[in-house]
Amino acid sequence: MRQNMLKLSTLAILIAGVTNANAAVYKIVEVDETGSGLSAIDSINYYGKNTSGRTETYAQAIQQSNSTDDCFAGTCGDYKTVGESRFGPAGIEYRDDVAYTSDILQRINDVTTLESYCKENLGFNTCDKWAKSRYYGAGYNTEDERDESGYAGLLREQQAFRNGYTRNSFLLVDGQPQATFAEDSAKYANEGTLGAIQANSMNSVPNGITTINGVDYVYGVTSSAYFNEGSRYARTFAKRGFVQDGTSVSLELSPPSDGTKLAQAMGTTTAWKAIKNPTDDKMLVVGSASFNESHLDDSNKLPSSSQLHINGQDVALDKDKLKECSTQANDDKLAEMYNTWECQFTVFANDAYLWTVDTAAQTATPVRIAHRTLAPKDPDEDRRSYQASARSIENVNGKPVIVGYSTERVSNDYYAQRATVYTPKDGVDFSGTIPADSWTAKFIGPDIKDGDKRQFTYTMATDINQNNKVVGVAKLERSESRAYAERMFVYDNNNSQFKYLDSNVSGIFFDGSNGYASAINNKDVVVGKLDSETANQVDGRERRQRGFLYNAGGPIAGSPLTAGGAWFLDDLTNNNDQQSNSYRIAEVSDINDAGVISATAMYCEGGFDNFSQGATCKNDSKNAERVVAVKLVPIQNGDIQARPEEETQIKRNGASLGMFALTLLGFIGFRRRK
Repeated sequence: MRQNMLKLSTLAILIAGVTNANAAVYKIVEVDETGSGLSAIDSINYYGKNTSGRTETYAQAIQQSNSTDDCFAGTCGDYKTVGESRFGPAGIEYRDDVAYTSDILQRINDVTTLESYCKENLGFNTCDKWAKSRYYGAGYNTEDERDESGYAGLLREQQAFRNGYTRNSFLLVDGQPQATFAEDSAKYANEGTLGAIQANSMNSVPNGITTINGVDYVYGVTSSAYFNEGSRYARTFAKRGFVQDGTSVSLELSPPSDGTKLAQAMGTTTAWKAIKNPTDDKMLVVGSASFNESHLDDSNKLPSSSQLHINGQDVALDKDKLKECSTQANDDKLAEMYNTWECQFTVFANDAYLWTVDTAAQTATPVRIAHRTLAPKDPDEDRRSYQASARSIENVNGKPVIVGYSTERVSNDYYAQRATVYTPKDGVDFSGTIPADSWTAKFIGPDIKDGDKRQFTYTMATDINQNNKVVGVAKLERSESRAYAERMFVYDNNNSQFKYLDSNVSGIFFDGSNGYASAINNKDVVVGKLDSETANQVDGRERRQRGFLYNAGGPIAGSPLTAGGAWFLDDLTNNNDQQSNSYRIAEVSDINDAGVISATAMYCEGGFDNFSQGATCKNDSKNAERVVAVKLVPIQNGDIQARPEEETQIKRNGASLGMFALTLLGFIGFRRRK
């Protein structure tokens, strides 16, 4: 990678001159610096458009380390990173169980509903631009939104039934694209009724990588490929979980066979975390699966005819045809169902599921995790549907403990999503066929509360470690310090102790700060992303965010990471040199027990204009920054060299950050963990 001579501001020169030359705490290693993976991606025909220089890469997980590895002690391996590429925004995040986690009404599907979500849950004074970017794609023509010049976005997917589709996201393993089962027509049960498979018509995103008996397995979520038959292009499902080793194993995680026929045919599944079964060599994968269709007699579950258009013409969809999709599935009229455009918009009630994966036999058996007492649809408002998801699983004292969220009927009034721990029942034998409902669900964290006292839109556990420590988030229903913050928390499942990551823990967690705790390793180190400035978001602008690390455990030998300390990763990677000044760590997705971190950074070739955290790139030139996947590798006996404070508030040109400037809050970007 070429490096230009660093141009330092006067402030940066003074700081460099008086700071010692000791190494930083982490070394930044860009994933796939040679660019060979990006070359393969940029070579596809993207609607006849040039993608060169537009591809952004994101790190989603780091390979787990051996139990004896400790990079701060000098024992460090070359751990794989999994992530994805993107040309533009997803519109609605590919891996989320439901849109933006909180929308159990499942009505976010056009510019108007995206903008309403933004106003009610984020509060920016630029929600119109926020929504249009997600719907029309990155770089859309603001003078003529219908010219279809944007990259990615939700409209591209909605038009696909008539126009076909070119993927936005490639699965990357150490920067190299890897295919999933969705790219093999033979993997589709209804291949004969679908038509011809379209190459590069699916979006694939990973959530993690696990090693079992020396074999590396990647897991995550992929959409179906589109199939062409006559004048229509149809896909069989919106998303499915997958597990693969890149060579012989390529498995789809199917919905349960006891779901409705529509849920079995078109239902969604996700794969969020996988571990080796503590009792045998099989793999346990947790996520979510559809078991029933949501209320489909609802025109708001379809995009508005004034916004969905093909080649500049408005297209009206029919609610009655959406409602008939269930009947078509029940009557085994699958060809008729796939040929109905409205059926492509079907949404579902989802529950937390585990798949027992036998890689030798190449089978994946779905198992419902906990008994469900609530109906698929809210009895007081049937447009709201039951939603639950398992986001992480870990071997705690020889038993698989699971965390995520499930649905609570608050005060017998309405459905809401609540952070949940699933604990194995006594006497369950996990070495054989695991029975359904082998775990007991327990709500954790703050109460949602009801009526005018409602405090949270949703709560969710995002990860658990072998010490039975849980991290998660709680999304405020009302603004606090001019932000609809997502508060982060740590929960000790051993003694039911709960605490927020707030100013009582560290000054970087200021009142009203908005963050996302992505992962906690077995040394109790928490990583994620966090607001790095206090600007008003409600009736204001989006705050800049940065990756952070919080050491909830003891002091880490060979490092300055003290017990209870919290830092922005920009301060832990600063070495007061050109290389470290070329990156700003925007968010952190994962950390292994050896201390290696997967992260996504903004890169400025030649270095940012000064060493401060919020420095501009090349005087804020348009498209000067790139979004890149990186690994952060511990440096023995390094020093923390905090970046200087900004002398003045930085005003950024939104276009200079590409799509990433619009996703830093994380409400669509990285709802995941390892």
